[in-house]
Amino acid sequence: MKYNGVIQRKFSLLDEHVHELKRYLATERALQICAEIIIDVAERIIAIERAGPVASAADALARLQTFGAIQDAEPYVGIVRFRNLIVHEYEEIDPRLLYTLATIRLNDFLETAQEYGDEIPAPKGRRLLFA
Repeated sequence: MKYNGVIQRKFSLLDEHVHELKRYLATERALQICAEIIIDVAERIIAIERAGPVASAADALARLQTFGAIQDAEPYVGIVRFRNLIVHEYEEIDPRLLYTLATIRLNDFLETAQEYGDEIPAPKGRRLLFA
C-alpha cells in the first residue's frame, strides 16, 4: 500500500509525541526518586540519632533541624510536597513545574546532601556529585 505525505507526517508526529512522553515520564520518575531519597535519609538519620518517631516526612525534616543536622527544613519540605504531588495527585502535575524542577531547581536535591558535608562517605570507587 502506498502512503502519502500526510500519513507519513502523522506517523512522524506520533513518534515524536511517544518519545516526548517517555522523556516526561522518565523525568517525573527520576525526580520522585530524588525526593524519596531525601525523605529516606532524613528518616534514617532520625533513627540513628534515636530522635523519632515522626508522623510525616515533613516532620522528619523539621526534626533534623531541631538537632542541627540541617540548618533550615523549609526548602526540603518543598521537595516533600512535590513528592506527595507526584504520588497522590499525579493527574494535576503541571509540566512547567516538572521542567523547572528538572532544570532550574535540580540543585535543590544536591544541596540537601551538601549540608552533611564530609560526613557522607562516597561509594567505593566513585566520587559524590555534591562533595
